[in-house]
Amino acid sequence: MFKNVGILAWLACLVTLGLQGISWFFSNVWPSVSVLDILHTFFGFDLIRFIASLPMDMMAKAVYLCFTTELSLFFWWLGILCFLMHFLLHLLRRK
Repeated sequence: MFKNVGILAWLACLVTLGLQGISWFFSNVWPSVSVLDILHTFFGFDLIRFIASLPMDMMAKAVYLCFTTELSLFFWWLGILCFLMHFLLHLLRRK
């Protein structure tokens, strides 16, 4: 299961970069698509209210992460995490 999710995450990364590339080709401006933008636009999550309920040090880190993480980078690291989990579960099942 983790392997399939990792593959889907990397495909989503490529699709995101492709759409950003197409937008850059037509407008000469690389669009910034952050995780916060997508979660708010497509899923209606109001992360700012949730983040405001966190302690101050966690709130600062979460706000920085949500505003600065590009969606393609998020998908890339999600894919790596899923492949790592697949590998670790495979190792644990062999013993």
